[in-house]
Amino acid sequence: MRIWHANPRRVVPGAPIRASAVAGCFLLCFISSANLRGEEAAKDPAPGEVQWSVESSHTVLPAPGQNFWVRLRLHAPELKQAGREPLNLSVVFDRSASMNIDSKIGFVRKAGHILTDNLTPTDYVSLIAYNHEVQVLVAMHPVVNREYLHHRIDELTAAGDTNISGGFLEGCAQLEKRLREPGQHHVILLTDGLANRGVTDARALVSLVQRAKARGIGVTTIGVGTDFNESLLTRMAQAGGGHYAYAANADQIPTAIERELGSLLAVSAQNVSLKMDLPAGIEVLQVYGREEAFTPGVLEESLGDLTSGEERRLLIKFHVSPKLTAAPGSSLMLRAELSYDNLAAARRSQAEQTIALEQGPLQTASATRNQNPPSVVLAYAQLVDGVDKIALAVKSRDHKLAAEVMQIRERQFPALKQVASATRDQDFVNNAYLLEHYSRELAELIEDGALHDHSAERARLQKDLQYRRYMSDHHRGEHSH
Repeated sequence: MRIWHANPRRVVPGAPIRASAVAGCFLLCFISSANLRGEEAAKDPAPGEVQWSVESSHTVLPAPGQNFWVRLRLHAPELKQAGREPLNLSVVFDRSASMNIDSKIGFVRKAGHILTDNLTPTDYVSLIAYNHEVQVLVAMHPVVNREYLHHRIDELTAAGDTNISGGFLEGCAQLEKRLREPGQHHVILLTDGLANRGVTDARALVSLVQRAKARGIGVTTIGVGTDFNESLLTRMAQAGGGHYAYAANADQIPTAIERELGSLLAVSAQNVSLKMDLPAGIEVLQVYGREEAFTPGVLEESLGDLTSGEERRLLIKFHVSPKLTAAPGSSLMLRAELSYDNLAAARRSQAEQTIALEQGPLQTASATRNQNPPSVVLAYAQLVDGVDKIALAVKSRDHKLAAEVMQIRERQFPALKQVASATRDQDFVNNAYLLEHYSRELAELIEDGALHDHSAERARLQKDLQYRRYMSDHHRGEHSH
């Protein structure tokens, strides 16, 4: 008889989920919704309406051959209704041999018990465990017999290789039984290693997720330890419209599962997507945090679901083609369209915003690069770009790029930090802290001669950077204390 879960921890839909110790070098503070609900909101939003803004780093079109940035900010509606959609959930656990290390499989069992205690009889769940083979612990079934679920979870053991695709596809197959029924349909996939059985190619695994999403199945991924592919799990989560979570240590697995369940129980806007029609001569260089190629003339980004009170950021880098022709005094228009399923109103919602860039006198490249002082969005973009360079330097072991980061910290960071502090935007301040903190970590890695090592220290820093950048853009109604 288990005693520890007799008084279960409850995950309350819509309530702020506490900041976890995941990647626990520090806790992020998240911005309050007042930043979007204040001067930018001319009227009270309609029920279920996503508040959003689009801002440019420049008001005058930069010189040909130069870049500018656009920042999209979204704030999801608060979940106020007592009821919620039923949850149809497949939980797919890694039980390969490496899950025995540091008692990871024991913490997986604990996470499964927490999950079981927080579902209701209106929810359906299937429990899948995989190594080189796939085991269906519990087929898709209503949560009416918790003791049976707890019993099956207690039988989890670890041995063998890692067939991520097999576990994932079985999770999807279980959800297929409920796809015509109401509610959310979602897979939570947990792994601590690399796929070495079944489908092992990263692009093929992402393609499996894309096909599942097209059928109405969302995907969340959780990586544990230092031996998994964080880029792959992030891309799978993005393709599946879900979240990516990182548990640096085994004892953080239950918190990661609890947090993801809390997000699923508190979804307030679904299938959020952004589309931007781009004038000829304006090209997309980068959507930060994304690796996909871009179609000329249009930008389309799926942002997945938003949970109650969630803040979301999307930073986009554009390039002004030397071939661009625009008459002086005219304006270049960038139109952004946001669409999503408004759960409160039970309808599809769409909204548009437009950015106008004036075509002024031809600017020099140096004037374009060096706004003094930099605009808020430009300073924000320079901070985010700096953190991305740190992540790339660590991943690629690039000493030249690392030296460039040290120059940014020495020459540009003081002014950028000052701009961030003046805005009183906690998200902006967070990005300044990220650059300061991780540039110091990078310097220590170089000093210790570990930038070229395949050490656990470098692997942990690489995953921590990836996750912190991901979390910086996905604010799920959390506040640190």
